[in-house]
Amino acid sequence: MSGAKPQQHMYELTSRGTAQRVTLAVLLAAWLALAWWLLFGGGIVLLSNRLGMEWNLAEPLRRALLGAAFTVYFVRVLFTVFAFLRRGMGWAETFTIAPWVLCVVLLLTVTGSTNTHALGAAAAAGAALFVLGSWMNTFAEFQRHRWKQRPENRGQLYTLGLFRFSRHPNYLGDLLSFSGTCLLAGRWITAVVPVLMLCGFVFVNIPALDAHLRERYGAAFERYARTTRKLIPFLY
Repeated sequence: MSGAKPQQHMYELTSRGTAQRVTLAVLLAAWLALAWWLLFGGGIVLLSNRLGMEWNLAEPLRRALLGAAFTVYFVRVLFTVFAFLRRGMGWAETFTIAPWVLCVVLLLTVTGSTNTHALGAAAAAGAALFVLGSWMNTFAEFQRHRWKQRPENRGQLYTLGLFRFSRHPNYLGDLLSFSGTCLLAGRWITAVVPVLMLCGFVFVNIPALDAHLRERYGAAFERYARTTRKLIPFLY
């Protein structure tokens, strides 16, 4: 578990990390503004001219759905970072999340806003996945936050709500919502986003967080881990 130690350390931070949270919020707001400019402010046309590409704009509804997805994600992150996240946040986490989100936004915006195919079943499935994943992530965080706020529950492991079905339903929600956004973009190249996210969860985030929970809650976590899948209910 030595490879997980740097990531595990972030779950043990005691400093609130207000500057780090504000910096992350400002950067994500800038990425959101960039996305809307590319989608509707002439950014794609300017970029295609500069690169010598012959890009045509996707229909307004596809571009609007992508912009709405980015906006909802931004609002969700604000709630998570400023309302639900009880642990500290370090600069390493801030400058890991922000560049990753920028790369995702650029990839999905450029590929989606130049996809001139008509919206179809894949886009409808993408919208449904995005709504489901966004709800799952935020509702799981809200359930845990509300439970932890009660004095009698402090210092105890939360295993109720959506956490009964998955040890990390918030990660699963993010995976579903980003997969849905990729379907809204409608380009195969965007599949790299959920694949990389899944690898990050499986090989980095989940081992690090589980190690922290095992160290903090001991036997309670071991019992929980024996009966609850890590990420996908009934599968993994």
